[in-house]
Amino acid sequence: MIDRRSLVSLAAVAGLGLIGLNGCSGTAGDASGEAAVSAARGTLDPKNPTKITFYSYSLSSSSAEGTMNDIINSFNDTVGAEKGVVVEGVAEEATGALTKTTSDIQAGNQVNVIQHNFISLDTSRINLGIQAYEDIFGTEAMDEAFKGIDEGAKQLGVIDDKTYGMAFTFSTPVLYANATLFRQAGLDPAADIPTTWDDMYTVCKTIKDATGLYPLHIGTSMTSIWVMESIIRSNGGAILNDDRTEAVFASDEGVEAIEMWKRLYEEGLCAPMTDTEAMNLFTSGQLGMQLYTTALYSLYQAAAASAGWELTGGGEPGFGGEPAVPTNSGSCLAVRASTDTEAAACWEFIKYATSAESYTKITEGIGYLPLRADIVDDPTYLKAFADENPLIRTNLAQLKNIKPSTIWPGDSATELSQIFVDAIAQAVTTDADVRETLEAAQEQINGMIG
Repeated sequence: MIDRRSLVSLAAVAGLGLIGLNGCSGTAGDASGEAAVSAARGTLDPKNPTKITFYSYSLSSSSAEGTMNDIINSFNDTVGAEKGVVVEGVAEEATGALTKTTSDIQAGNQVNVIQHNFISLDTSRINLGIQAYEDIFGTEAMDEAFKGIDEGAKQLGVIDDKTYGMAFTFSTPVLYANATLFRQAGLDPAADIPTTWDDMYTVCKTIKDATGLYPLHIGTSMTSIWVMESIIRSNGGAILNDDRTEAVFASDEGVEAIEMWKRLYEEGLCAPMTDTEAMNLFTSGQLGMQLYTTALYSLYQAAAASAGWELTGGGEPGFGGEPAVPTNSGSCLAVRASTDTEAAACWEFIKYATSAESYTKITEGIGYLPLRADIVDDPTYLKAFADENPLIRTNLAQLKNIKPSTIWPGDSATELSQIFVDAIAQAVTTDADVRETLEAAQEQINGMIG
């Protein structure tokens, strides 16, 4: 039996978190933006361990807490004990809004490593003292520690050519499918999983006509902002221009992509419900497909086994025969260190948290991407798991086309991202004209950026 509370918690963790970071202050670097500390100068002593804090929203999720605690405890028992570092986990709220992180920084409390969303990373760089990896760890140390991590993933937390967050837990959109409903509709789940949005329309019509059930769900709230971005980008559109000074999502390509989505919604092929409601419907076996995060994979497998239906799926559909352009969900690791020794301690933990061992735990325990692709074929790590869970390989295959989720510029990430989400939701789910709605939102955002 699937616990509803687990569904709610996991929904919050799986999507990009909401943001509540305005008017905050407190930095760990100097006024010029250069870090005042260096991990290379830090001295760690096993006889006098250095304590650092790790603020993690996964520690507030019933579905991810065990995995995150395992990583923290394993580090403390091995590398931490050897080097002289003790990591204290601090539970941030499961939405990823960073409320406790922000208030603790404002109060002058020790906040070192943060499981941070991507949307508001620039806001935290400006207001919360998030430091650039290159400044405190150095490029040579980064190159060595992150060797083998997907190159696209390394770019996800980059602002102005510097890394303010290293990719940690994330997914690209995958298409979950109920193979049992496919067969009931006369479809072959091995051959008929949609690979294009034209295919999606045909398959959805078939499922709806045959079963009367909703064929598909795509979220229209903040937790699905990264899926919205990916749909636009897969049709050749973009959210911001290259230097992040102007919103451009109301282009012809962006409008066409959202009009496709609106057609599915208007014809009753997209379920008009929240992400959590759709998750509950899918776990009960009453929803055909859901475009969402692999963080739900283990949960959906257990639900399918319990409810007596078969789970399958595929990659995100593309437009016009072109492959999809996936956008990432999830989190990165951001850093605040006030001394050289704190910086050195943070570096030891970050290296461990992004190691083959930790990514294996994250993939097996939660379902997120293993960012070191070679461990998927390594029997020491994920080969057996990946062989039994083919959607993991599908998700990895999409990384070659990934575009980073939008890091909204300046200290108004909350407002800018919400305007975008609200416009997409209005354009899809109401009678509003798609082009007019997107253009109005784009103009409002550009006025704020300017």
